[in-house]
Amino acid sequence: MAADALTNVRFVEERNMIQSFFEQISLDTGMIVFGVHDTMKAMEMSALEKILVYEEINVTRFEIKNPVKMTTKVWYLTPNQEKD
Repeated sequence: MAADALTNVRFVEERNMIQSFFEQISLDTGMIVFGVHDTMKAMEMSALEKILVYEEINVTRFEIKNPVKMTTKVWYLTPNQEKD
């Protein structure tokens, strides 16, 4: 019985979060980011309140450092992109 109550509470929380997500999209508030690159950029800036992942994403983060120019580039690549 208690497990059912917790399941219902979790369902309501998830439903409310998804409703808020679509509301923010429709209002075009700029509070929503899409895609791995934009999401990781927001995360690195500590600009995320919540993250909604709808499926498993197979992406690897690569940090490429150029010791001559003293620059660093970050790439988020899928396995197919890694082959290229």
